[in-house]
Amino acid sequence: MQLTNGALKKSATPPPIASQLPVDELEGVDLETFDLSAFVSTGKTKDKNAVAVLAPEVMNFVKESEELFKLGEKFELEVVQRGHQSLYELLASIYGLALRIEESPQKDKILDAIRKDMKDNHEIIVKANSTPINVMVKYVIRTDKPAATRYAKVLTVARQENVSVVDLPPYITRRGGVAQAQEVESVALAKKAGDKSTKERTVLLREFFKLMGETSKSNFQFSGDVIVHTEPKEDDKDASTFCVFVAHHVSGDQYKMISANDLGKSWEDNLVKYLGKGMPNNLYLLERGIRNYKRSIANDPTQPESVRKDMERQLTVPMKYKQTEVIEMDDIDDAPL
Repeated sequence: MQLTNGALKKSATPPPIASQLPVDELEGVDLETFDLSAFVSTGKTKDKNAVAVLAPEVMNFVKESEELFKLGEKFELEVVQRGHQSLYELLASIYGLALRIEESPQKDKILDAIRKDMKDNHEIIVKANSTPINVMVKYVIRTDKPAATRYAKVLTVARQENVSVVDLPPYITRRGGVAQAQEVESVALAKKAGDKSTKERTVLLREFFKLMGETSKSNFQFSGDVIVHTEPKEDDKDASTFCVFVAHHVSGDQYKMISANDLGKSWEDNLVKYLGKGMPNNLYLLERGIRNYKRSIANDPTQPESVRKDMERQLTVPMKYKQTEVIEMDDIDDAPL
């Protein structure tokens, strides 16, 4: 199935501003040259003439790869998994001590004494309003601030969900480890807000694919009927944007048309999200990629003057999404339990 630009109709309504997704994808990215179009063709391209012949030297490499895979399995079991389990047990101990401090009548004095020890003996400053969890994580994990930030977030989420000390290791394991457990809270908030970030990402993907269609140099004319699978409602501003062509591969570069389809907005959204599955989730980075693409169109002398001018006009509009700063340990010290 191919999403083509042969029957573009009209653009979707821009989304409202909403909260941002995690910024991990921004690390090491040159925002000025970030090319979003590189994510479009991430699937395997069919080789029309390839014949599957494995030479002996190829088989030797395959055999070595299988042996390395077996070593990898052994390492995963004996080192990685056991290492993870040890970490989760350490976090459970920190968690348990923090909860005991929280419930103690001497809570404030205990935290004051620990903060003083950290300042006097280890030159580590902890805010006076830090929670017991943040204090204890910072006390135990002293040399790795990024790791301490992740661990404190995981334990804070566990506390909010009333996870017991005994259940903490399996709790983290069920959620795929520390990195995944850290996202539990943000995912829950996104669901409560109607999953706006996901919807806004889909709108940005639509805009990008529409731009590709409007500026594509691969044109063709189709005079057949377009099957409308879902009739749009009267005055529907969220009508479908693309036409999906289904063809049968005969051989080589030969295809035979089966049908042209207007899937309707909902099904089309699913297709757009699937085609853009490899693109960034961060809305800021996604929008930067779209703006870079618009800039390349504006500077392309082969594009019509009207299109280039329209891209220049669109680039004068301020960005909708803002870059979110990386959360540091001190930034979550004020987070309530």
